[in-house]
Amino acid sequence: MAMHNFTISDLLGSLTAFGLFPLFVLVPGYAAGWLLNLFAFRSRTPAFRLALSIPLSISICPILTYLLAHFLSMGAVWMLFGASWLYVAVLAGSGLRRAARPRISALILALACGWTGLALLSLVDLQLGNRLYYSVIGLDYSVRTAMIHSLATTGMPPESPFFFPGSPVTLRYHYFWLILCSLVNRLGGSAVSARQALIAGTPWAGMGLMALIALYLRLFSAQGAARLRRRTAIGIALLGVTGLDIVPTLMLVLLYASRLTSMVFPSLEWWNEQVDGWVYTMLWEPHHLCGLIACLTGFLVVWQAPSEPGKGGVLKNGLVAGLALATAVGASIHVVFVFAIFLLVWTAITIWKKWRKDTVALIIAGAASALLSIPYLRSLAGPASGGPPVVFAVRSFMIPEFFMRAFGLREAWQIAIGDLVLLPLNYFLELGLFFVVGWWQWKSWKAKPGGLGRREFAGGAMAAVSVLTCTFFRSSLIGNNDLGWRGFLIAQFVLLLWAADLLAEWPRLTRKVLLACLIGLGAAGTLYDVSILRFYAVLSDGGSVPLLSWMATDRQLGRRTYAVREAYEWVGRRTRPTAVVQFNPKVVQDTAAWLYADRRSIAAGPDCICTFGGDSRLCAPILASIEELYSSEADLKTFHQVCNKLPIDILVAKDTDPAWRNPHGWVWESQPVFANDYVRLFQCR
Repeated sequence: MAMHNFTISDLLGSLTAFGLFPLFVLVPGYAAGWLLNLFAFRSRTPAFRLALSIPLSISICPILTYLLAHFLSMGAVWMLFGASWLYVAVLAGSGLRRAARPRISALILALACGWTGLALLSLVDLQLGNRLYYSVIGLDYSVRTAMIHSLATTGMPPESPFFFPGSPVTLRYHYFWLILCSLVNRLGGSAVSARQALIAGTPWAGMGLMALIALYLRLFSAQGAARLRRRTAIGIALLGVTGLDIVPTLMLVLLYASRLTSMVFPSLEWWNEQVDGWVYTMLWEPHHLCGLIACLTGFLVVWQAPSEPGKGGVLKNGLVAGLALATAVGASIHVVFVFAIFLLVWTAITIWKKWRKDTVALIIAGAASALLSIPYLRSLAGPASGGPPVVFAVRSFMIPEFFMRAFGLREAWQIAIGDLVLLPLNYFLELGLFFVVGWWQWKSWKAKPGGLGRREFAGGAMAAVSVLTCTFFRSSLIGNNDLGWRGFLIAQFVLLLWAADLLAEWPRLTRKVLLACLIGLGAAGTLYDVSILRFYAVLSDGGSVPLLSWMATDRQLGRRTYAVREAYEWVGRRTRPTAVVQFNPKVVQDTAAWLYADRRSIAAGPDCICTFGGDSRLCAPILASIEELYSSEADLKTFHQVCNKLPIDILVAKDTDPAWRNPHGWVWESQPVFANDYVRLFQCR
C-alpha cells in the first residue's frame, strides 16, 4: 500500500480552509460596518475598516447563524452570508477598489503572517516516514473536531457525536466559534475536513484579537491615534510574552533529568493553576478567544454609543452590542460570566456618574443579549451532575501547597490561608512583565491629580472584576477551573493595553533592565511552550519524556497514529457522514478517533461523555455490551449479538484492545473490510 503524506494533506486542507474563512470572519463584518456606519465606518481609513471587520464578524455571525438555522433553516443562513458577500461586491464595484489601500506597517503584517505560519505548523500532523504525530493540543482539538462534524451534518442545535443511545441527543457545549468552522467545513466539501477547518480558524481567531488590540489602542486608550502603529506593533508583539513560568518549568525539567521526579509537563502552563499566555490561549482555546473577542467588541460598541449622532445611535449600538454578547454566551460561558459581572459594575458606575447615554446603551445591550440567548440556553437543559457550577475558593499555588502538605498543613483552611498570603508571588510568576505593568499603573493613578476619568474607571473596573472573580471563585462541574483560567483573560487584555502604551515610551522609561529581563523570560517561556507542545509526542516515542495515557501506553505512538488515521481515512471515503463508528470506549480518551473519524459513536468514552449531552442513566447498559465486545473473551457470537442490538455501522479494533490478543475471538475470526498492522475495521450492519 502506498504511503500517504498526511502533513501535506493537512497543510493543503488547512490552507484551503484559511482562504475560505474571510467569507465568514471578514466580509460580513465589513458589510455590517458599512450598512450601519458603526464607528463612522464609511469615513474611516481602509486599515481601520479592515481591523473592525474581523472582530465584528466574529462577534455577530455565530449568533445570527444559530438563530436563523434554529428557527428557519440552513438555507436562510446561506442566504444571509450570500447577501453580505454580494453587498460587499457591489460596494467594490461602485468604487471601493479605487479607495486607498490599507496602510499596515510591515512589522504588524510580519507579526500576523508569522502567527499564521506558527499556528498552522503547530497544529497539523507531523509525519516522519511511517510515523505520525499530532500536537499535545490534539487533546482538546479532538473533542472540538467531533463537534464541528456534528454541526456540519446535524444542524442547529447540533447532536452530540459522543453518545447515541438509539436516538440523537442534543450537544451541550459553548460551540458558537465551532459554528463558523462548520460553515467552512461545509463550503470546502471534501477538500476541507472538520479538523482542518478548526486548524484554519485558529489563526483567524488570533488575528481577530490583534485587530481588537489596534481598535482599543485607538478608541479606548487615552493616547488615541498618537503613535498608533508603534503602539499596535508593540501590543501585538506582547502576545508572544507570557509570565515567568519558564523558571519553575525548567526547575521541574532539571528534577526529571536528575531522576528526582517522574513528571515532565507537556505544556509550560500546567505547572500551576493556569494564567495562560496569549499564544497558548490562541492555539488551545480559539472558542474561548471568540468569547473574549465578542465581549470586548460588544463593550467597545457600547463605549462609543454616546458619540453616535442622532437619537437612534444609542439604540443601534446597544442592539449590535447585544448581538455580540449573545455570541459570547454561546462561545465561552466562563468568559461571559466574568464579563457580565463587570458590565453590572460598569452600569452602576455610569448611573453614579450620571453618564445617561452609557447607561441606556448598556441596558439595551443587556436586554437584547438576554433575549437572543434564550434559544441557545434552553438547548442546554437536561440531566446534569449535582452541585453548584461556581464555588468559593482561593486560587491555588501548586508548588507551595505541596510543601505545606509535606509539613503537615493538610486542612483546607490552612491551604487556603497559605494560597492567600502567597497570591502576590503567584501572580508575579504567572504574569511577569504584566504584573509589574499593573503595579505601575496603580501607582500612576494614585499620584494622578483630579481623580480618575471615564477610561480609567472602565479599564480599572474591567481588570479588577476579572482578577477578583478568578482569584476567589472557581468552576466546579469538572476538574478544570475553566472560570479561573478563561475569565482571567479579561484582566490580561487590559494589562496588555497598558503595557503597549507604557513600552511605547521606552526611551524615557526607568528600570529598563528589569523590563528587558521580564520580556526576555516571557518570550523564552512562549518559545519553550510552543516547542514542547509540538514535539512532546516525538520525544515520548524516543523515550525522552514520560508517556501520556491519552496518547499511548508504549513508545509506538507514531506508527499507531499513522495506522489509525489511515483506517479512518478509509471510513471517511466509504461511509455516509451520519454513520456510527464504534471503538473501545474503555480508555481515558481515544484522541486519534475523535481527531480523524468524523463520525459519531454510540459511546465515545467510559461514561458516554454525557457531560456534552445525554442522560447518563441510559449509558450503563449500552456501555456494558460494548465493553463485553472488547474484552479478551469476546467471540464471534458476541460480535453478532452487539451488531444486532446496537445501531453500529463500523466496529474498530486496535492492537491495544484486549479482544485483539485473542486469536480465536471475533477480531481474527471475522472478515475485516479494512486492516493494517494496528487497526482492523468490521462492517457491523
